[in-house]
Amino acid sequence: MELIYKDLTESLRRCIYDVHNKLGVGYDEEAYHQGLIRRFDEDKIPLVSKERKWLLHRNLPVSCVELDFLLFDKIVLLLKCIQSDFIQPNYLQMLSELKLWQKHLGLMVNVGLPKVNIKRIPFTEKDRKFLEDYSYVKDRMTEPERQILLRLREAVLFVYECHGLGYEKQFIKKL
Repeated sequence: MELIYKDLTESLRRCIYDVHNKLGVGYDEEAYHQGLIRRFDEDKIPLVSKERKWLLHRNLPVSCVELDFLLFDKIVLLLKCIQSDFIQPNYLQMLSELKLWQKHLGLMVNVGLPKVNIKRIPFTEKDRKFLEDYSYVKDRMTEPERQILLRLREAVLFVYECHGLGYEKQFIKKL
């Protein structure tokens, strides 16, 4: 199976390695960010940096997300400068950004280690499936509790239908 945007990501990887090799380890994320802007510009790679977008629910802003980079108008690049491997919140952040910008490929880049770590994150919206099983509480609930559960269920289903899955916990709470 062919990798999505293989040629584009190879050119991005060269730029990332070049910046990391020149700067080395030990700077803050913004130093690498500025280095990448200059390096991408040298290679005439179309980019958007630090663009913000609001996640809207019922036409009201819920949460603002700022991208590190959108490259070639196709690839989201999430830049991290951490002294460990990627952790679950990094993956959730990447998925949230891909979903919100409606892109199909993300690159998570960690420049905080002696060797650059780059992870490709392909994204395709999954078919929505919702499993409901109330058998364990059905016989224990009062009628007022059933009404509360029904309203809660309707709210959860509404958010699910509007936005689907894939957002990190902070987004879901705000929705």
